[in-house]
Amino acid sequence: MKSYFYTSIPTFFLLSIIVITSGITRATNDDSEWLAAEARALMETGWWSNYTTGVGDRCMWPGIQCNAGSVVVINLSGHGLNGGITPQIGSLSNIRYLDLSNNSLVGPIPSSVSNLTKLWYLSMASNLLEGPIPREIESLNALEYLNLSANKLSGPIPTQI
Repeated sequence: MKSYFYTSIPTFFLLSIIVITSGITRATNDDSEWLAAEARALMETGWWSNYTTGVGDRCMWPGIQCNAGSVVVINLSGHGLNGGITPQIGSLSNIRYLDLSNNSLVGPIPSSVSNLTKLWYLSMASNLLEGPIPREIESLNALEYLNLSANKLSGPIPTQI
């Protein structure tokens, strides 16, 4: 009986270590896949097309601040941006501060902005944005500051804001 007990304890600990390690590996893989998706979203905006250092260096790009490798701040106010805001902006799910004001951005605000649930500051003022203000913005519960002025947007600001 004693020998069974003593051989079971090391086996139990070995199995525990294997299970814990596999969970950590899976989490690391999930994190790296998620960070890769975030990097693709940044590249698809075209706002950093002049930076050939690679997406791994995105935390060093102008206007970006990161926390643990994930983008939490984009401040591109007055950076001469033009074109539209791509729906992939909604893939930046850890972003808390987004300032795209004082540029020449055109087109609608993508409804995917509603995926930015940690966002507390959003300014897209003084652009050439047009179309309705997406109702989905009202799902941004953390939002404390919103400035969409000096655009060609139409319709009401969602009442939940």
